[in-house]
Order: sequence, then structure tokens, then C-alpha cells
Amino acid sequence: MGIALTQIYWIKSNLTLDAKNFDNKVYKALFEVNEKLALDARNEKNNWERLQSMFKSTQLSNITSSYDEYRKRQLQNELQELSYSLNPAEYLEKINPTELKKSISIALTNQGVDLDFEYGVYSNKDSSFIIINEHFVPVLNPNSRSTNIFSNKGLIDSKYQTGLLSTEFMSPGSLIIFFPNKNSLLAPTVWPSLFSSLLFTGIILFGFSYTIYIIFNQKKVSEMKTDFINNMTHEFKTPIATISLASDSVLSPSIIGNEEKIRRFMGIIKEENSRMLNQVEKVLQIATIDKQNLELKKTQINVHELIKKAVEHSLLNVQQKEGNISTDLQATNDLIFADQTHFSNIVHNILDNAVKYTPESPLITVSTRNLLNGFELTIGDNGIGMTREARKHIFDKFYRIPTGNVHNIKGFGLGLSYVKAMVEAHNGKVNVKSEPGKGSEFILFFPQKIVS
Repeated sequence: MGIALTQIYWIKSNLTLDAKNFDNKVYKALFEVNEKLALDARNEKNNWERLQSMFKSTQLSNITSSYDEYRKRQLQNELQELSYSLNPAEYLEKINPTELKKSISIALTNQGVDLDFEYGVYSNKDSSFIIINEHFVPVLNPNSRSTNIFSNKGLIDSKYQTGLLSTEFMSPGSLIIFFPNKNSLLAPTVWPSLFSSLLFTGIILFGFSYTIYIIFNQKKVSEMKTDFINNMTHEFKTPIATISLASDSVLSPSIIGNEEKIRRFMGIIKEENSRMLNQVEKVLQIATIDKQNLELKKTQINVHELIKKAVEHSLLNVQQKEGNISTDLQATNDLIFADQTHFSNIVHNILDNAVKYTPESPLITVSTRNLLNGFELTIGDNGIGMTREARKHIFDKFYRIPTGNVHNIKGFGLGLSYVKAMVEAHNGKVNVKSEPGKGSEFILFFPQKIVS
């Protein structure tokens, strides 16, 4: 904001300076025109004085001692007429409008001002314009004067004016110039500064916003990774402790001779070891996906058979919570080209999540149907559901849906990330519909055509 305000201040100062420079140029041009008119007036005055002297000399040389009073009065009238012609107020009416415009154009061009302009000569005696844009303006009566001024508000309100033929005691009138398109000259000088200011200010704001976004994103990732490490430690600690306890029991003198108990403890060791291997496999699968070194072994598989096996595998956990899994396999064509192992893992992961995030009596439904050029698999539950914000991140690595101060849901936050990666690796799509307290529904689509 400070940079933006500073830029605005400098742009405004630059515009003000340009306006002052423009004003100075116009005033110099007006001064030049006024000087020319004054010079013309002086030349005319000199001519009249010269003619007056010649006329007077001629007239006086012809006068005799019997000079007639009538001739005297006639000479006085002629001299008075010559003097009257040199009145500055009367001289304004002798200005040639066309020549005046030409003089103004030359003066403005000399100052580097190339703009369309309007001009007028204002008479103080008549309180109205007597010349406007190459035309004389007749003044008929007092009412026409106000109309004259009102119809030329642009000229009368213009600050570009100078007194004409001013003397120490009076000024007969003013020359006024008005620029209708003045802003079109000043605005382009500001555009480069304004554009560059907006550009670099925008870059700074973008950089600042992006930095803040990265900081918060990294903070979130750091928290998720910390949660992942804690969960992984817990997941590994339990089977390791179980294996250690079973190993000690096998080596116990009271057990070592009992084959049945040895088999039992060895079975526990094998089961816990398999459990750890599965956890490690999940982490390695995500690492492989990140490196984009995953190689799918695609074959034509029967989806319904895989679904039935996955449901059968999950049914025991569901029944322990007094729940049930129902299937509605409507697809008439359940053959797709996919990697059997990874496709099976996709279904298992979603079913596991449905069980984990349904605290009591899970009711899980698995349905299929055929769509145009594709196969759709839908897995729904009656669990805790998700907020809109959670739905945006459930496919992110290490992300786990917040459960408040309760941490009874185990996992690494890698399951759904793996699901999304595998579905997309099979050229499919995955969507989720969910509301807090109303369960979730995962919809998976797979194309039913061979993709090389």
C-alpha cells in the first residue's frame, strides 16, 4: 500500500508538472500574439501620425489671413476623427479574425503545442465577445450580450487569456483561448508511468501473496507430515511390541517344548510382520507414484469378482461394529483393462475408510453401472461425512479429516491420495459427494476401452 500510494503521488506530481508546462507554453504564445497586435497598433498609429502631420501641413500651408471659420471647424473635425481611430477600444474591432487565428497557430506551434483550439476577443466596453473563431459577433442589445457569453462558456471560463493593448490606466479587452481536447494531450504523458507502476506494484503484490500462500501451504504440509510420522511410529510400534512379546514367549522354557503354542506365537509374529509390510508397501507405493516410475500391469479383469472379494474381506470388520455391506451390481459389462493388484487396493482403501469413519453400525453400499464408454463404481457409507473444505483436500498426501480432540482413527493419510493417483493412472476419474453427518459417497469412473 505504501508503494502504491507513493507511485500515485509521483504520477499526480508528474501530471501537475506537465499541466504547468503546458500552461506556460500557452501563456508564452498569448504574450507573443499580444506583442504582435501591439506592434501592429503602434505601426498603424505611426502611419496615422505621419498622415496627420502631412495633412495638417498641407492644410495650414493653404490657409490665408482671411481663413474661414468653416474651414477651421472642418480641419478640427478631421483631426478629431484621426485621433478617434487610434482609440484602443475601437482598434479591437479592426482586428482581422483570420489573421488573428493564423498568428495564434504560429505562436502555439513555436511553443510545441499542437492542439485544436477555440479563441475569442472579449470587449470590456461591450461586455461581450466581438470575435469568435474567425467571425465577428454583432452586439445588438443588452440581452444579446448575456446570450453571447452563455453560449461560449468554454471560452469565458478559460484561464488562458491575456489583456489586449493594455495601458497604464485601462485594458480595452482580452484575447481568450480554449482547448476542448486538452486532456488528450496530458493523459498520454501519464500512461507509461501509470502502466509501469501498476505492473510492478502488481508483481510485488503477486509475489507477496504467493509467498504467504506458500508459507501457509508449507505449514500445513509440515503439520500433516508430523502427523504422518506420529501415526507411522504408532502403527509400527504396536506390531513390533507384539512380535517382541511373541518372540520372548517362544524362547520361554515353558513354551519351547509346546509345539501348539509355538505355532500360535509364530502365527502372531507372521501376522504382525505382514501388517508392517503392508504399511511399508503403502508408503513405497506413494513414493513410486511421486517419482512417476509406476508401471501398471494391465490385463482384462472382472470387476465384480474383485468387488465381491473386497466386500468379503471387509465384512468381518463391519459386522464387529454391528453393521452391514450391501451390493447392487447392475453393470452388465464389468470387464475393464486394469492392473488387478492396484484396482483391488483402490476398492479396499475406500472400504477401509468407510469403516474407519463410521463410528457406529456402518451401512456401506457398493453399486456398479455401465455408462457411455465407461464403468462406474460407487461406494457409499453413513459415516461422519465431510465439510466442503475437507473435500478439497482429502486426496492430498498425509491429509486426514480433523476429528477434534479424538484421535482414535488410525492411518497415514495416504489411502485416498493413492486411490486418486491409481484411478488417474487408469485414465479414470474419482469424485466425492459428502455432507457433515450424512456420510460420503465415492464415485469412480473407468473407461471400458483398451488404452495403450
